[in-house]
Parts: sequence; structure tokens; C-alpha cells
Amino acid sequence: MWHAYGCEKMIEVPLPDAVWLVSPRVTVLVNTLDEKGELNSSPYSFVFPLGSDPPMVGVSVGSKQKFTYINSKRNEEFVLCVVSEDFGQRAVNCEAPHKPGDKLWQGQGFHAERSKKVNVPRIREARAVLECKVSNFVELKGGRIILVGEVLHAETEEGGLDKVRPLLHVSGGKFRSAGREILLERKK
Repeated sequence: MWHAYGCEKMIEVPLPDAVWLVSPRVTVLVNTLDEKGELNSSPYSFVFPLGSDPPMVGVSVGSKQKFTYINSKRNEEFVLCVVSEDFGQRAVNCEAPHKPGDKLWQGQGFHAERSKKVNVPRIREARAVLECKVSNFVELKGGRIILVGEVLHAETEEGGLDKVRPLLHVSGGKFRSAGREILLERKK
């Protein structure tokens, strides 16, 4: 077995826990519109870039029963609103069980505002947003669905990660903040 320098002892990780080795992950509110045009905003952290030309993102939205899947499949649009540390608890509270049309986001004190390129509104409190059109859905083993979208428009406050302060999800109720910037030389 290969061991990195400095590692005293490697331990086996149970396979269900292996994904936590590539955490933390950025937390977002995924906004969609239901069949009545009402905003649904749900928190997710299995969110990842898929490419930059064209800019593509993926979100593991769970199952086909989730409102995020149903709404984005119907309307072919969604908005990713990056969750910052200062409103993290309110965003996580939006994952509570609810019925279509329940506005959990509104009950948490969030405000909707028009997006620039899609019909789905964004959350005004978000300091970084990505407006997306649905590209496709990928069904994984166990019925999990990956929502794949092309980014049509993106905005952030000036100041980068230091200003946005994205909330990073480790697992369960464990979250972290983004640490210091590290610059490394890359040889391509």
C-alpha cells in the first residue's frame, strides 16, 4: 500500500463515509419555480463545477420526488444562490419538510428579486448567484439525480471569497468557512 510522506498510519474509511474525504462543499440555495410560478428555494451542498467553456454546474438534488427536480424539469431553469456564513442557519432551515407553495425562504427573512437572464428569481441576500438553464439530468444508482445546468449569467460582490464568505458543508450539521488563499505555481 502506498503511503504519503509524513503519514504515520492510514485507516480504512467505511465506503458510505468516503465522500466526506472530498468535503467541505459549497452550500447553495437552488431556486426554481413551481407550476403556479411560486418560488421554491432549497439548500444543497453536493454542488460542483463541471466545466468552464461553456460554464456548466451540477447539483445532486436527491430523487425525482424533490420539488427542485420537478420544477427545474418543467421550467428548464434554476438559480444557484451561494449561501454566506451570516445567513447559513436561515438557509439550512429551508430544508424542512414542506408542501408545494410553502415559502420557507420567506419565513426565514429572505427576499426574492428578478434575475437578469432567467425567469427564476434570485435571493437578494446572496452575494454570489449563477443563473442557469437546464442542460440535462443524470440518474445515478439508487435513484439520485444530478441536475446539470449551463450558466447563462453570474454575479458576485467585489472582493471574491473574502467578501462572499461561502458556507462550506462538511456533513450533517457540520459546516466550515473558507480559509486563507494559497497560491501555487502550476505548470501546464
